[in-house]
Amino acid sequence: MKFDSDIGQIRERLQELSRQIFSKKHRLEIAALVSAMEPPIWARQVAKTLDIGENQAASELHEFEQLGALQQFPSEFDRRKLYVVTPHWLWRAVREAQDSGIRELDPENGEALVAAYWTAMVDHAPRPVLADTGDHELGGNYGDFS
Repeated sequence: MKFDSDIGQIRERLQELSRQIFSKKHRLEIAALVSAMEPPIWARQVAKTLDIGENQAASELHEFEQLGALQQFPSEFDRRKLYVVTPHWLWRAVREAQDSGIRELDPENGEALVAAYWTAMVDHAPRPVLADTGDHELGGNYGDFS
């Protein structure tokens, strides 16, 4: 398995899925990531993890706050807007949509791809996926996502 290229393909698929669901390229991936992060959560942290602009991350965090899915985390010593996740239907919905989108890329190895994605994005330490996934390209015919 070509770990970096597979993660890249997964992210391209998630961006296309996000456009279809939300009309926003990164909203799905940002929301799913935020749902798995330990507080406090801030825009620069999200932007760095997903390699996107900090303003874009901040805008999405603000939208989630307006929806009631995030709450600002009070801090008198930190000038960043810090957030904590609040119980909300959004988190379960985006995790399910994202994980299903990843599984669709290669149904035979979908669970291993989901695990590899979350390891790379949340743990920040790429680990090989299960040995039984083989060393082949991701399946599926989803066209050009650029």
